Amino acid sequence: MQQSLRENFNRNFTVEKYDAYLQKIEALHPGALDFRNAETPIFVSRAFANQMLSACEDIIDVIIRPDFNSLTEISIPEEFRVPNENAHPEFIVFDFGVCKNGAGALVPQLIEMQGFPTLFGYQYFQSQLTREYANVPENYDCYMNGYDAKKYIDTLRDIIVGDENPEHVILLELFPEKQKTRLDFYCTEKLLDINTVCLTKLIPKGDHLFYEKDGRLIEIKRIYNRLIFDDLKNLED
Repeated sequence: MQQSLRENFNRNFTVEKYDAYLQKIEALHPGALDFRNAETPIFVSRAFANQMLSACEDIIDVIIRPDFNSLTEISIPEEFRVPNENAHPEFIVFDFGVCKNGAGALVPQLIEMQGFPTLFGYQYFQSQLTREYANVPENYDCYMNGYDAKKYIDTLRDIIVGDENPEHVILLELFPEKQKTRLDFYCTEKLLDINTVCLTKLIPKGDHLFYEKDGRLIEIKRIYNRLIFDDLKNLED
């Protein structure tokens, strides 16, 4: 989209460079890369990025309205309701497509949004490797709104771990070793020093949950939920 950067990347692209890039990504946790990693980053202008941010802010303004929960109450199937729900999700993700408007200009168009985490651990490492691989200029960055890599990780740690001992914090998933996104789980473990635990491995004792590690029972005090309810429903079916 940024023509000069695109032309420079295309001019310097080789299959050998891409293969070396993939090897570094694979080395994050050998055998865990189970999805395609794009051959190229997308270079967007500040104006285009601001358009995306503006669209996100407009949607968030609706979500944080005091009457949002009551307006959307009917949209949640009864079997997916959970007790003690927060007023808003800690994570929200927007996916945009790049389209042309009537005048032929490139504009972002929302494809979907989700109140659920995505590859937040993986993208930290992937963005670093991509910067080196694509020779991204210093004045271009994947972080926006005043964030940098350190602030991003600090925020992620604050949301997921908080003030808790990381040993008592788990990433919860159903059969995590079989998930296509499992590379992200390992990256998250590396960043936050937490453990990934399968739902089937939880050990209830009274009103508390535990998991086993190295022959010890460890109490779970915070859960980073990566379990999708649809997967759980399919398991039950």
